[in-house]
Amino acid sequence: MTEPMDTGDAALHERVDALIAAVGLTDAASITDVLTAVSHERGRALELEPMPEEMESGDVFGLCLPYEDRDVILFRTGAGSEHELHSTLHECGHLLFGHVAETGQPATNPLSRLLPDLDADLIAKVLARSAYENEQEREAELFAMKVRAVIAAAQRRRGDAILRRFDDALG
Repeated sequence: MTEPMDTGDAALHERVDALIAAVGLTDAASITDVLTAVSHERGRALELEPMPEEMESGDVFGLCLPYEDRDVILFRTGAGSEHELHSTLHECGHLLFGHVAETGQPATNPLSRLLPDLDADLIAKVLARSAYENEQEREAELFAMKVRAVIAAAQRRRGDAILRRFDDALG
């Protein structure tokens, strides 16, 4: 696999590569392929929703919210399609790795008002994962970068195949 990020941590790369292979993402050609694989792996529906406008001014670009019956990924709109893709893949990494942030942070945050049916402890756990300083964030970030590289390679191959067919048709 292409190494899009030099973390200096071979074990981290091995964990991420093993997860990508185990979930069947080594040939993913689109975000749809990834979302389908994540949903299948977790045995539940996975929904993508734009982040509520009230949250778009902060430092959070994506959130994964695991409910009992489904997972929801919120993504920030307006940052560009590549950024939305990366944020979504990052959150998929959190879901697949089974990351659970530390508890104990107060649940006084805007999500409590925006998503009143969501447990306050879950909100605190999700918001605790907002910096790239811990291992969980590095795993999710490297997962996103590697899967983006897989998707880009698949799209290049598809584009090359289309061009070859076009060239063949023109003789």
